[in-house]
Amino acid sequence: MNELEKKKEALKLKKSRIEHQERLLKLKERKNRTRLLIEVGGVASKAGIDHLNTNTLLGAFLEIKEKEKEEGTLKRWTKKGAEALDRDKKKNGEPLIVTFAEEPEKKIKTEIRQAGLRWNRFRKEWQGFAKKVQLEKLLKGVDHQVQAVGSQSSKSVEEE
Repeated sequence: MNELEKKKEALKLKKSRIEHQERLLKLKERKNRTRLLIEVGGVASKAGIDHLNTNTLLGAFLEIKEKEKEEGTLKRWTKKGAEALDRDKKKNGEPLIVTFAEEPEKKIKTEIRQAGLRWNRFRKEWQGFAKKVQLEKLLKGVDHQVQAVGSQSSKSVEEE
């Protein structure tokens, strides 16, 4: 193999790596876009407008786009949205994940279900909307971890 062929082969490998990195980047961008679209749909549902047809929703979104340039509008909308999310959190709880070091007793499982959580057999954890403070009281003395989805905070309680 002469020098030119070696350089050609090296360039082919480099091109292949770059194409692979590009495919991975496109996949990541598509996943992020999908997540964003799901979140927008969730917000529409929380606002109680998910029953409106597509034309109506698009028209409303276009009006939002026009009004976002008005002074103070974004701040007002942000405040109103935060207040609505706070009310919803107080009423329904927050999205939580609960894990245990060992399988809890049947009584604890029943109480967790009644608190609003469901068992995810694939991830081996309890998930759902619940009030974290109430759940912590319920699980006092049991080795567990409660994590609020979307935040890094978690709390472990060791068995006493």
